Amino acid sequence: MSRGRSDDEDTVKLKVRYNEDGVQTFFRVKRNIKLRKLMEAFCKKRSLDPRSMRFTFDGVGLEKNKTPEELGMVDGDEIDALVHVGGA
Repeated sequence: MSRGRSDDEDTVKLKVRYNEDGVQTFFRVKRNIKLRKLMEAFCKKRSLDPRSMRFTFDGVGLEKNKTPEELGMVDGDEIDALVHVGGA
């Protein structure tokens, strides 16, 4: 069956799990949007300081200027939001 291009093809549903409480927050983002937008939205929604956070996907730190499409993300993929503990 042939389908026209839909919003579902242009977006990906991702979940962000906060390591402090294990709560998952769900986002639907465009495949070509910079992940920085998702990170900022997550921090705003949870009242967190973005400078104190680190985000990983499959155990690798996420680059803010990458897109879900560049990383091959698919619906249901999980991003971990970790409180970054600074140190020397």
